[in-house]
Amino acid sequence: MLATLDRRALLRAALVLTIAVAGAIAVLAMGGVAEATTPDPEVATTATGGGTNLLLQNLFNGVVFGLLLALASVGLSLIYGTTALSNFAHGEMVTFGAVLTWFLATPQPVTVPLVPVEFHIGLPLIPAALLAIAISAALGWVQDKVVWSQLRRRRVGLVQQMIVSIGLSLALVNFIQWWIGGRPVRLTTSIDPRVQYGPISVGNVTLISMAIAITALLGVAFFLQRTRLGRATRAVSDNPALASASGIKVDSIIRIVWVMAAGLAALGGILLALYQQGFSFDDGTRLLLMMFAAVTLGGLGHPYGALVGSLVIGIVAEVSTVWLPPDLKFATALGILIIVLLVRPQGILGKAERVG
Repeated sequence: MLATLDRRALLRAALVLTIAVAGAIAVLAMGGVAEATTPDPEVATTATGGGTNLLLQNLFNGVVFGLLLALASVGLSLIYGTTALSNFAHGEMVTFGAVLTWFLATPQPVTVPLVPVEFHIGLPLIPAALLAIAISAALGWVQDKVVWSQLRRRRVGLVQQMIVSIGLSLALVNFIQWWIGGRPVRLTTSIDPRVQYGPISVGNVTLISMAIAITALLGVAFFLQRTRLGRATRAVSDNPALASASGIKVDSIIRIVWVMAAGLAALGGILLALYQQGFSFDDGTRLLLMMFAAVTLGGLGHPYGALVGSLVIGIVAEVSTVWLPPDLKFATALGILIIVLLVRPQGILGKAERVG
């Protein structure tokens, strides 16, 4: 639901974020105490000092990852809020934004599937990224025009639509692998210079990515709260039938949501590829579970909840790597999701609904 945030919702969001950070600090502190009891004092001193820096660094990395994840999660939440569809193909839109940017910006010769001709584009990174976002947004329009609006018009059930989205996801991920291959690729070959701010090391690209993500998220909030189309979007999310009776063109609003969601997903994919210094054809597939976790944790259909959920997932996932293998960081985040839903099934910012 796209209702305006109230004071209780803000307090719940702040409480969950505080618990996530405090829990990570407590676990790390216990690990630091255990390491400090080692017989070698030199090893203990190094571990304790490194642990403090590592904690702050991972907290910062978690916030960055959460903001970038939120760009894609907000679009997924908007789609669910207006159509009640869980779109499993949304992860591929994240990958598509990065792939298209690489395709337009790489200095190497490129090809298009089924077209056996090599050619060279080589645009600068920023124009390539802007063009990729525009093309991705247009692809969102095409998806709704060709597929989803037709299914809605024929009153196809949500389960069947979800299965269609799974099939579309599989088709897109295999198409992207066919296009760029199975190797990881990078959007830029330059080394990002890092600046030391106390115990935290930050790259210039990371700071720029954070600024872009925050600006885009603030833009989405302004659109939803202060524009006529945004208020219509919230009305469609609350009650499509009543919105239609009030004169709102529900299908047009849903199409705008698909365009916005695809553009945000592409932007998130580009920034994540820069932040991670590369991407693979299946990055979106692996991130899809985290996006669903963020949307569910924050409250289904609530874009602000998707932001809060993404921050919680990002912080827990990154900080957990201090004391757990990196391969388990997503499992830790999903564990937090299960705990929160056991206590509050509607999510952090979701509202309880009466059944029956």
